[in-house]
Amino acid sequence: MKTLKSITVVFLLALSFTACDVLDQMSQMKQLALCEFNVIGIDKVKIAGIQLDEHTSKSDLGAGQIMQLSAAIFKRELPVHFDLGLNINNPNNKPAAMNRMDYELYVDNRQLITGQMNQAVNVAPMSNSNVSMPIAIDLFKVLNDETQDALVNLAFKLTGDPSNPSDILLKVKPYIQVGGRTLAYPGFMDLRYTLK
Repeated sequence: MKTLKSITVVFLLALSFTACDVLDQMSQMKQLALCEFNVIGIDKVKIAGIQLDEHTSKSDLGAGQIMQLSAAIFKRELPVHFDLGLNINNPNNKPAAMNRMDYELYVDNRQLITGQMNQAVNVAPMSNSNVSMPIAIDLFKVLNDETQDALVNLAFKLTGDPSNPSDILLKVKPYIQVGGRTLAYPGFMDLRYTLK
């Protein structure tokens, strides 16, 4: 009988801890819904393996880099890698968290990629957190109806061009794990940014 009572007590304690965890996770989801998400820029742009600096144009490339870019274009490949910076501001007095995030990225009204960031993010109360999202795409595969000049121009615009800014739209949907289930933020949030 004593053993049965002990098992019952342990079970009830485990149940109460689980319930507390679920309530805590649901609170973090609620706090996440009140957070402000903002795109803060694009960094570490690499085109066809060529690392570019801010405001780099095609005329800034050396002879070897031009040959490298031309070889990629000849093969109808234009791999582009960059980090997209995201800031999450938590104005609440409780922590906010997410387990993963679906996203869609548009540049000048052209969809470049849909993907998923499988990185847990926790934002302390009354603070913010910067998240770096690594993006990798092949522009020839993604925008196969565009001319090669248009694709190259788009790739270089990712380094910023004050005379010809780009409109960035990042659509995000965060998820959080609650009691063994994954809950999604209702719908996508539209985050807009002007890259110049």
